[in-house]
Amino acid sequence: MPTTALVTTAHGGLEVMALQQRPLPVPGPGEVRVRMRAAALNHLDLWVRRGIPAGHWPVPIVPCADGAGVIDAVGPGLPDIAHLRIGAAVVVYPVLSCGHCAQCRAAAPQLCREFGLLGEHVDGCAQETRVLPAASVLPLPEPLTFVEAAAMPTTFITAWHMLARARLSPGETVLVHGAASGVGSAGVQIAKLMGARVIASVRRERDEARALQLGADRVVRTDDPEWAKHARALSPGGVHVVFEHIGAPVWDGSIRALQRGGRLVTCGATAGHDVALNLRKIFFHSIELIGSTMGTRAELAQVLTLASRGALQPVIGAVLPLARGAEAMALLESRAVFGKVVLEIEPPVEPPG
Repeated sequence: MPTTALVTTAHGGLEVMALQQRPLPVPGPGEVRVRMRAAALNHLDLWVRRGIPAGHWPVPIVPCADGAGVIDAVGPGLPDIAHLRIGAAVVVYPVLSCGHCAQCRAAAPQLCREFGLLGEHVDGCAQETRVLPAASVLPLPEPLTFVEAAAMPTTFITAWHMLARARLSPGETVLVHGAASGVGSAGVQIAKLMGARVIASVRRERDEARALQLGADRVVRTDDPEWAKHARALSPGGVHVVFEHIGAPVWDGSIRALQRGGRLVTCGATAGHDVALNLRKIFFHSIELIGSTMGTRAELAQVLTLASRGALQPVIGAVLPLARGAEAMALLESRAVFGKVVLEIEPPVEPPG
């Protein structure tokens, strides 16, 4: 029985995206096969498709690090645990690592020398079936839907890990960039949950109200040349933390928005990675620059639990069927939606009788 996958067939534009039929995979020892019901796109999928020179990404490859579905087959050697049984609804933890080095044993797989992501180094979740190590799936807590759960892993664990590394404390002020994005909308919610005062940045007027609805206390527009000055005025002396994932267009303003002793934490550079750095500002104002990549399996379990209780809410801008994967990627690329773009994958039709 074949299975359908959305495939980035080569580096290039949207024309390289295609649906392909593949043989149904069989789980090996310690593995499960998941009938995917939803998969979410990330900016990483755009970079892999474009073939940015610094990436060295393999093609063809199935996109989407994030997904959720139902286990329909298990390999030998697995313990009899509820979420590893056939019929269990699960969420995919998208991080790859060796599982046995000092970093992995310390629950820091993002520091493993073999660190990678689904959809970047190996096939992702934008397919009807995916075989995964048992350690890569977590139980999907009720009442989250497959679409909601698929929208959470990469963005929410990234945001959680960033704010933890930045040591955000109750009562501090944080500037969260790109509140209309998946990681930005997660960052606003998590920062509020941590008791912080949140200034959100957006580029468009239509996104201001949505950022406030997420919990932001104030909003600044980065299409205003004076946005950094406005952000600093909203927190006398400057903000304690900048939550950054955009890169070059906001870098200098982000440094200027920080107070003395402030912290800037960054997880990406979606709009440009080459930035100028005024070292005098950094050392004279004792500013910390903190890099952060993804998060842990335990952090994913934590954010899923909080979402199941209504404390966090995945922000979904568009849901399209797998067959419209190229269109979904175009929506993400154009930044036309507020929140995540998710592919919904219909369950297989059971034969009669």
